Amino acid sequence: MESGTATMSIMLFIFLLAAPAAASGISLLPRRGIEILSSLIGAAVSVFASLLLLSSRIVGSFGYFYSDGLTEIMVVTISSIYLTSQVYSLFYIKHVKQPLLKFRWYYSLVDLFAFTMLLAVVVNDIGFIWIAVEATTVTSALLVALERERTSIESAWRYTLLVSAGLAVSLLSVVFVYFSQGTLMISALIGRPVSNVPIMAVAVGFALVGYGTKAGIAPMHAWLPDAHSEAPSPISAMFSGILLPTSIYAFVRTFALLQGSSAFEPMRNLVIGFGIFTALVASIILGFQRNYKRMLAYSSMENMGIILVGFALGGIGALGAVIQIVAHAFAKSSAFYESGNIVASYNSKSMIEVRGVVNRLRSTGYLFSITCLSITGAPPFGIFVGEFLVLAKAVDSGNLVLAVLLGIAYMYAFIALNRQSIRMIFGPASSEKPHDFGIITNGTPGATLKEEVRAGREEVEDRLSIIVPLINLLISLLIGIYMIPQLLEAAASIVL
Repeated sequence: MESGTATMSIMLFIFLLAAPAAASGISLLPRRGIEILSSLIGAAVSVFASLLLLSSRIVGSFGYFYSDGLTEIMVVTISSIYLTSQVYSLFYIKHVKQPLLKFRWYYSLVDLFAFTMLLAVVVNDIGFIWIAVEATTVTSALLVALERERTSIESAWRYTLLVSAGLAVSLLSVVFVYFSQGTLMISALIGRPVSNVPIMAVAVGFALVGYGTKAGIAPMHAWLPDAHSEAPSPISAMFSGILLPTSIYAFVRTFALLQGSSAFEPMRNLVIGFGIFTALVASIILGFQRNYKRMLAYSSMENMGIILVGFALGGIGALGAVIQIVAHAFAKSSAFYESGNIVASYNSKSMIEVRGVVNRLRSTGYLFSITCLSITGAPPFGIFVGEFLVLAKAVDSGNLVLAVLLGIAYMYAFIALNRQSIRMIFGPASSEKPHDFGIITNGTPGATLKEEVRAGREEVEDRLSIIVPLINLLISLLIGIYMIPQLLEAAASIVL
């Protein structure tokens, strides 16, 4: 019976990974529209498989695969944002004038990008986790440069160079883990007494720097604001919503191995230091941004810092970190989809040029303002719950300095980001007429400005461009007001 259950579990993992991998290959077939159909089906199948994994509570090692509560939550989050990004791409790519890649290659690379992230969170080997995280760079670099602008190509190059350098450091972490423990299998390492503690502590330090680079942890974050702001909005959503947490996941797998050793407490303090430093730096910088996509990127960086602090604190802090991962993924992806609507209408990412959005894109304007409240921890959204639990753990552990610093980061990020977004959404229009990009007027001599704006709204704000971010925002709200039992059970099982 147990053998049959293990076989079924392995098949489910294969099913989960095979769907995006197959979709990637099928997307390249020379048939009109095949890339859209295969990618949507592949993403939908991966969501279905991930929900089965969560509801069945498949826990343990299954050959090359490993699953626990953290794995289940990451799989559901990655596959969900993968699906919504592919759906939103149907709207967004229509507004890309001179793409660097043919769209069949775009869809194929997005499928592979999702495949590598899913592989990173289900494989039962720290070495293969490193390979999968490295593969996310290979599959996503060209996507950053899709819009063929000088700045986007430079950002793609900087992203590849800096992240690859960071991951070279994390490769040293893998080497030191194997040297000190004699194995890289997660199932064999968990719960096992740490041997050669100094070497293992060095491994965790290298992992923090290496995977921290990919996760946007300061001061290794230089690639993040450029890549997020220059990438197409669906890709920005995947970067912020699921790529950064996947890198955090890779670090946590190594960090957790130190638990119970004499080096755990010093390394915990080091991780907390990096996390709170990241949150403070990002919250301060985002208030001075003039590019709204860069502003959202720094908000993601701030959230990753808080998540890192939560995992380091453990207990309800780790629970808060997991809740924040899920809520942030849905809320931030919603924000980037809405920013895609704004880019399509204004052909600009500058907040100076984008004013009075609610007058031109009414639904997008109101949605964006609410989403900004969500991603900065306003109740009753899910990020508020996650941040509250992390803060509560800091207070409960007696670390009042950390609690005060967290409170400062929360408040500064909330005020800075929402002040900027309110000016952009509700401020006076920067020009009397809509930008020509994506705007179709009715062509009638003497047409009023209101009629032209309405015509532009119909062009760049269709149902798909509103429904997708709205669904993700509602899911973030649901997490805040009603913790899904299966999600809570999986999150509560994580012990750090």
